[in-house]
Amino acid sequence: MTSDRARTERLQRIHGVKDYAELRSEYDNWASEYDADLEALGFRSPRAAAELLDKYVPDKGVQVLDAGAGTGMVGVELARRGFTRITALDMSTGMLETAKEKGVYEDFVIGELGKDLPLETDAFAGTTCVGVFTYAHALPDSLDELIRVTKPGGAVVFSIRTDYYTEAGFDVKQAALEADGKWRLFERSDPFRPMPNGEPDVWHEMWAYEVS
Repeated sequence: MTSDRARTERLQRIHGVKDYAELRSEYDNWASEYDADLEALGFRSPRAAAELLDKYVPDKGVQVLDAGAGTGMVGVELARRGFTRITALDMSTGMLETAKEKGVYEDFVIGELGKDLPLETDAFAGTTCVGVFTYAHALPDSLDELIRVTKPGGAVVFSIRTDYYTEAGFDVKQAALEADGKWRLFERSDPFRPMPNGEPDVWHEMWAYEVS
């Protein structure tokens, strides 16, 4: 049986990888145990993100994107709230294979945040991105593509690790996008512990924007 300590050590290893190739390999290898590990650590972010998208996207029959979908934990929460047309995007084929087993996604796309996404402009009425804006993962420029693929009037909901928010420059990027009229802030949550049983000193925030 995997201990919480072993699960936490795996998380810390993920946050210390050197490049995306190594990150992809780690996630491919973790896919079969990922849900059980994160549930044991008390992972709260998928539900928080789904609640925000539910709040700002009232029509549950529209197309929505789960960017950085992993094994589909966010997709399950979206489906529970009535969303029926969900696309999963992730760079890990192993994670997406596990996500397919959930039976909640309409489509599956291999793509890497920080690069051009293989998705049409204005394709989605809502987009979520959970657990991706953290160390050794996606950078602030990833937000440009999330905005591009989301329709004007649509919502982009994402989590950010609070220390990474400033260290990586998300604070500057998000403000610049708002100043340039790309989006406007719907809501910023209070800081919370996304995995209280594994990383009690790590804090995240949820953000929701309306695309202009």
